Amino acid sequence: MATETELIDLLLAAQRASRSEVDANLFADIDRAAAYRIQAGVLSALGETPALIKTAVQPDGVGIAAPIFASRFGQSGSFALSGATVTGLEVEVGLVLGSDLSADTANADEAAIVEAIDHYFVGIEVCGTRFADRKLAGVQAGLADNMSSYGYVINPVARDLGADIEQFDVLLSLDGVPLHQGPAKHSFGTVLNSFVRYAKAQVPAYPLRAGTIITTGSLCGLVPVSGTGRVEAVLGNYTVEFILS
Repeated sequence: MATETELIDLLLAAQRASRSEVDANLFADIDRAAAYRIQAGVLSALGETPALIKTAVQPDGVGIAAPIFASRFGQSGSFALSGATVTGLEVEVGLVLGSDLSADTANADEAAIVEAIDHYFVGIEVCGTRFADRKLAGVQAGLADNMSSYGYVINPVARDLGADIEQFDVLLSLDGVPLHQGPAKHSFGTVLNSFVRYAKAQVPAYPLRAGTIITTGSLCGLVPVSGTGRVEAVLGNYTVEFILS
């Protein structure tokens, strides 16, 4: 069985080479704590910092988080990302915290979780994998690989309807060619669900502090993409654009 150091080195090499080449089976025996340690090891070795965190819910109901690197985070417009290891795109409504939020507070008063939010935004998560076959990766292997995060593009304008996605369509295109069009449907039920779960189970690596940017899951699933060009996502009155190169 590979050691955690060896697993970190495998993911690190794949990140540096922009390749999807790691055998996911090597991660079959890790637990959640080990997955977080592997995440941290790769983050540190790359000299990266999280621009934002993505939250999700594991099958046991526990909220989890993974970093999206600052070097791959940009604003809608002329921002460009390499598509070398990109597997797909997710249109999302995320949030920015206006005040600190501890796990103790979140567990004592769920209303305080919502009250900690300053505003919401629309963005596109650019997903990518370091695994040769992502389908072979178990839950914790996926967590170790940053939940397949690669980059993120944000429309920084505050969304006036907050977390409400009812009766909105998601439109996603590449160079004007539609990739997806359909009703917004959140992968975890609501925009807030995975954030609330993570707030109650947050880890020291990703504390919830004022100014933290959080994205909580897709409104259109993972939309596969191949090729390059201008990506455009539209949700109501909000548009997000970037170049996939």
